[in-house]
Amino acid sequence: MNWNSEIFNAVGYLSVLCWAAAVVLCLIYWKMPSRMLCMVVLVLTIVGFFGARSNSNNYVNLIQLDRSEEIAKQEALVQARQKALLDSRGDEVAQVRFAEDGAGDYLDRAGMDDTDLKYFESQGVNTPGWKKKKKQRSGAGADDGSIESSIGGEDVIEGVEDETFVENEESQPVVMMEEDMVLANRLDLLNLRVTLAMLITGILIVLFDYLRRGNIYGESSFPLPLPSSWFNTITPIPPLLTVVKHGEGSLEKELARLVKRGDSFVLLTDDASCANKLPATMPKFPLIGQDEHLITVTSQIENEFVFESVWYGRSSFVIDSEDRSRQVLESFLKELEIRKNARAKVAQTAHIVWDVRSQIPEHSKQELEKLARSTGFSILLIAEKPTRSKSQLNSQAEPLTS
Repeated sequence: MNWNSEIFNAVGYLSVLCWAAAVVLCLIYWKMPSRMLCMVVLVLTIVGFFGARSNSNNYVNLIQLDRSEEIAKQEALVQARQKALLDSRGDEVAQVRFAEDGAGDYLDRAGMDDTDLKYFESQGVNTPGWKKKKKQRSGAGADDGSIESSIGGEDVIEGVEDETFVENEESQPVVMMEEDMVLANRLDLLNLRVTLAMLITGILIVLFDYLRRGNIYGESSFPLPLPSSWFNTITPIPPLLTVVKHGEGSLEKELARLVKRGDSFVLLTDDASCANKLPATMPKFPLIGQDEHLITVTSQIENEFVFESVWYGRSSFVIDSEDRSRQVLESFLKELEIRKNARAKVAQTAHIVWDVRSQIPEHSKQELEKLARSTGFSILLIAEKPTRSKSQLNSQAEPLTS
């Protein structure tokens, strides 16, 4: 059996290489998670999946059983019978040979009676090929007006048709012995099942990696409004994160990313001009056209209303003064303490974005971090870009844009 050309075709062996490489990359991903590895695994599993089905439909299913051994056995049996007849009729072997006689024209048919002639003809002995053809051609002697009779008989047409079809054959069928054919079909079935399983695995790994990176700042991509519990189950969201602001539009991009995740937020800032530049709405579910309204908190809006709205994800708020920001922060600390004692937790992550030049007192920061971890909140501390070296910057804060 020639493994390189008979069991599978080139596409089939390519599908095997693809899913085998995908298995190796999955093991590497388990040790070193990487988004690039996930995409390569997905591509390999897709190629392997369709390659296996192409190999099955266009090659393995077309394999035919090789009957050469069976035919050889039948021919050997016929020759044995002929030899036995010749041995039993040795005294009737013709002494004179003619040029048109075949290799099996040994018997002298002239001395046989009708019973012997019929028996020998039934066994295929001593019937030259030229005599058989002559008998076939004799049927085309009568002119009955048909096309067959005008061109010399039916066997001429058959011969022309056979040669034409042989010349126009696109490819010769693949033939195998029964044992090899059974093995090819078993391996083909195994390859189809493995490639399907690997395709499902590739899709699951891509989804798993997306959820794994969803709460890792700077590595998340394509924010979608999925339940926060999906992300937090794999990678819990950090309760306190310091990010660095790069440029005027970086803060707006970060807030838009939070909204696209389906999260709500309250922006506490002392920069009124920056707050005024924010749009009134941000796209939350772009596919269905749903937007998140940004409400600027005024003196008529109570802090408890702001907290309840953010807790239930009804809308997001912007506070553009330092005094009111500190009042809201103190109110949030009290409300979060009540929720913690009641073991309550937000269904969708809510964010407190602190963009005030003065820092939160250390005691309040530690208390806020503890409460945020228990209730599902997240605090983003926005810092201005420092003038220190890039290496020092990376060791203390993450870039705001992702």
